Amino acid sequence: MVSWITNIDVNEAMMKQFSRLMVIGALFASGTVSAAPIDLSTAYRKALDYDAKLRVARADNMIFREEIGKSRSKLRPNIRWSGSRGRSSTQHGIQGRFTPVDYYNTISYGVTIRQPLLNLSNIAEYQQSKSIASKSDAELQSEEVGLIVRVTEAYCNALFAEDNLNFSQAHTRAMLEQLRQARRRFDNGYGTITEINEAQASYDIALAEGVDIVSSVEFSRRELEDLIGIYPDELSRLDPARLALQNPQPKGVEEWIAMAILSNPALAAARQEIQIAKHEIDKQRWARYPTIDLVGSKSYSESENNYSIGSTYNTYSISLQLSVPTYTGGFASAAIRQAHAKRLKSVEDLSSKERAVESEIRKYYNGVITTIAQIHAYEQAVKSGEIVLIGTKKGFGAGIRSNVDVLDAEWKLFTSRRDLAKLRYQYILNTLLLKQRAGVLSEKEIEQFNGSLVRG
Repeated sequence: MVSWITNIDVNEAMMKQFSRLMVIGALFASGTVSAAPIDLSTAYRKALDYDAKLRVARADNMIFREEIGKSRSKLRPNIRWSGSRGRSSTQHGIQGRFTPVDYYNTISYGVTIRQPLLNLSNIAEYQQSKSIASKSDAELQSEEVGLIVRVTEAYCNALFAEDNLNFSQAHTRAMLEQLRQARRRFDNGYGTITEINEAQASYDIALAEGVDIVSSVEFSRRELEDLIGIYPDELSRLDPARLALQNPQPKGVEEWIAMAILSNPALAAARQEIQIAKHEIDKQRWARYPTIDLVGSKSYSESENNYSIGSTYNTYSISLQLSVPTYTGGFASAAIRQAHAKRLKSVEDLSSKERAVESEIRKYYNGVITTIAQIHAYEQAVKSGEIVLIGTKKGFGAGIRSNVDVLDAEWKLFTSRRDLAKLRYQYILNTLLLKQRAGVLSEKEIEQFNGSLVRG
């Protein structure tokens, strides 16, 4: 009688503990019922306005594009105006005898126009500024494309966390039912205390894992919030039936590598860095060449000094000014050597990035193909696991299978379902990452995968 009462108390305690876990999970998985669900397209549009990394990249692009205007100004006329107006006094003296003080007003103003006619260094700087702007454009494009991947990854992580929680809750319920069945068999004289202990251990493990998974759901949603600016109370969920599994097109990995060499924005930025270094070499080399400026000026003055009191001057001038750098103390030679070193560095950096992109293309190309095969295999594994579990439970009821066999079948089915869900999200990410590295990723991929989502 004491044992029976203890079992009832334990069951009630377990049910309370399990119920708390279900309630906590529901708060994270179900969200606010009245809130409109956020799908992938909505999340991406919000991230376009909110994401801090993209906003920084846009600001950087605005900064670097202004280099063109700054360098172009050195090739255009420069106009400078100056003027002054004042009150002066002067007194003339000879051998200690001074004349009365003369007070007079001074006025002067002038305008100077300087037009560079020959300055090869400034021309090289102007060409360099265009390469700097092109590099910034490529970096901005890379960040815009990268946002597609980051948003999709965060969204998939949030969905997988919810899927994992649902699988965990189902697994925990199954373990609890198995524990109850083991207790009923023991009370009826068919089971053993070992079966109860095994079921209890499996249930405790499932419960502990469920608590950790609940935390991961909240964490993954907060990561998505960091990108889109709002907390996603409800997410549209992936419908496996709508997810079209397609091998990469074109089929050859070498064709993907060729596309990446031509279109990858990170490689385009690295190539522009080489051009920037080349223009720097020209700029420093031509800084040693003569420069010629056309200078025109007009000046007007009244009583400009005490020798011209009461006199007015109106002066016009036009001239060609030649400047020839003769000796800079070794600065010019050092600057040229430094520019050559920068070009060498940029060439090696491009080579390194090309090898890295080629490796990543092969990785994600094979990843897409592999995940498709794994998805098909795990779909079959889930079907087989369900059949095995039903048969094992029947065998357990008939006394020909042990409780361990049932627990093992439950665990294998749980892990198969979880791994299958993870592979579907991994397929989406591998596809996006492959296209990103190839430089052909666009918003249409967002819309394509968004079509696989349904309101949960």
